[in-house]
Amino acid sequence: MQKFSWFAGAVAVAGAIAIAGCAARDATVPPTAAGIPPGSALRAANVHRPHYALAVGATSSVIVPLFPYVPYSPDHGPVIVAPKFYLVFWDYKKYGDANHLEPLLIEYTKVMGASSHNDIETQYYEGSGKKKTYITNPADQFGGTWDDESPIPKTPTDADVAAEALKAVAHFGYDPNGVYVVATPHKHSEADFGTIWCSYHSETYEHKKLVPYANLPYMTDASQNGAKCEANAVKPPSDESGKDEGMTIYAGHEYGESISDPDAYTAWWGPQGEIGDPCIGVDIANDPFGKKSYTMQSMVSDATETCVQSYGSSS
Repeated sequence: MQKFSWFAGAVAVAGAIAIAGCAARDATVPPTAAGIPPGSALRAANVHRPHYALAVGATSSVIVPLFPYVPYSPDHGPVIVAPKFYLVFWDYKKYGDANHLEPLLIEYTKVMGASSHNDIETQYYEGSGKKKTYITNPADQFGGTWDDESPIPKTPTDADVAAEALKAVAHFGYDPNGVYVVATPHKHSEADFGTIWCSYHSETYEHKKLVPYANLPYMTDASQNGAKCEANAVKPPSDESGKDEGMTIYAGHEYGESISDPDAYTAWWGPQGEIGDPCIGVDIANDPFGKKSYTMQSMVSDATETCVQSYGSSS
């Protein structure tokens, strides 16, 4: 739905980055990682462009979407049509999992397919005109899980996470529909986790083949850094606790954005970020996923330009 000029929106984003480093709810932080144009020398050199999901505590206690509109970039980048998610738990066993985030993330990924919440992404497509190809929402989107017990740095960088994603490709095999999710363990997250951001996704390459990946830190650590990352956002469902609600909230955020903008900043993104960014902290609810339920944030609906918790008739 075209309600304003994308070019004008892009100028607004550039101005916001130049003036403020990052807009209050635009997740293109840090600014040094944002806005690298496709095809540039930096892009050819495989410089990663992480797209961060901001921590609620880094902006305000209540975030209200003013204009939840996410345009299709004129770069006409790809989407992931039949998504599969591969989970990597990097050095989890060594540092412990007191909040049981590993089994939570695995169980959620196993049942999220074909849900009405994941139907939100089926509004988004690649191509144009009669050649549009829409994202699908198959029942089985769980590609597999791997406990990689190789040592993790105390404070890993995005380059470390990207390298771990490539190790996951070597372990699972390359899947052109795959998103490789790297979960980092207790007290071993990247800088500024929990104070500025809670999760992110980006992309790297394996022999010139696009490898989308996401980083999910040990979400319950965020409360030690001044932000909750949505812990105790609402009364938890029976399938999780209040402490770990942020894990499913930000996993759903990154899953949705990874498949609608897998080559970051080339497909569905705009002045307010990607399809999850305008809705961070908005309408948090316990959603049904088959016989289970998990806490989720709302996502942008392209049909209504509002933050919604479901779309279509799936259940």
